[in-house]
Amino acid sequence: MIQLSRQSTYHDKYRYYDIFIDGILYGNIEDGETKDINIEDGDHSIYLKIDWCRSNELIFVESKNKLIEFKCGNSVQGLKKLLNLLYISILKNKYLFINFKDSIS
Repeated sequence: MIQLSRQSTYHDKYRYYDIFIDGILYGNIEDGETKDINIEDGDHSIYLKIDWCRSNELIFVESKNKLIEFKCGNSVQGLKKLLNLLYISILKNKYLFINFKDSIS
């Protein structure tokens, strides 16, 4: 099982992020939500998408004996808000982020 936790922020507060695992839409996650998703054991990839923008893609290995936790959200925070047009055009694949929960972002 994987667990995805989305940070609560003003940016995209009322928007959903689509969750793609192995290129297949597995539903969506809303602001501040934590979602559990059951998937088959093995190698997988995960990324998030909103409109034409998306997150980085992570590769992970699922095992029945292990909970894999991810954190996600909008990358355009703080001073990056001044570059919003850049993030929705040239950097559109970095507009959102997804990381393993224990990693430093």
